[in-house]
Amino acid sequence: MWHGRLSYKRSAVLSQFVIHRGLIISVIQAIFSCVFYFVAIPIYNGMLILGYATVYTCLPVFSLVFDTDVSVEIVMKYPPLYATLQKGRSLSVKTFLIWFFKSVFQGCVIMLGTIMFFHESFTNIVTITFSALIFTELLNVYTSVHHLNWRILSASILTLFIYILSIALLPQYFDTSYVTWMFVVKVLLITVVSWLPLHLVACIVDKVDPTEFQKIMKEERHR
Repeated sequence: MWHGRLSYKRSAVLSQFVIHRGLIISVIQAIFSCVFYFVAIPIYNGMLILGYATVYTCLPVFSLVFDTDVSVEIVMKYPPLYATLQKGRSLSVKTFLIWFFKSVFQGCVIMLGTIMFFHESFTNIVTITFSALIFTELLNVYTSVHHLNWRILSASILTLFIYILSIALLPQYFDTSYVTWMFVVKVLLITVVSWLPLHLVACIVDKVDPTEFQKIMKEERHR
């Protein structure tokens, strides 16, 4: 019961996150093509796409399999925590549409925010959008987990270090000649705008309409 429940919940969030990871890049590419008169040029070349799918997001995304919402003792104490999985609420059309909206929203914010804040730096749009994309995905991992543990945190920190190091060591893909503190502030602002509203909405929904799991956990904490 314990491992079956964990396997289902982890597989659900992992599969939807992987779909989101590909969809958000598609949205960025679509907006890029529209802005630049439907030119048939990819915003990210093959190496960046490969790096995004492997080096820059692989560890944080797959570290979700180490997330645990409750302990085995609590699951055995409250059988409804297992029974609710039979309703399929962790992986459904509703959850898919939520992730779909999340991908579209964040892709639009990243691309349109870049155009707004860096309207004079269209030639550097790759580094700007790609940096905001990586930072946003790392924050999405934080939103998706119930409890941070050392594995998830280490995967995110290591990925962030690798990305910053690759910017410095791969000048053919990342132009660092214009990177200033103002550049960093603008990229972080785009990242926050793409992530924070959705995170706040999720927190509000959890407060207003808690799930059976959240109700049980609230009751457990009050004991």
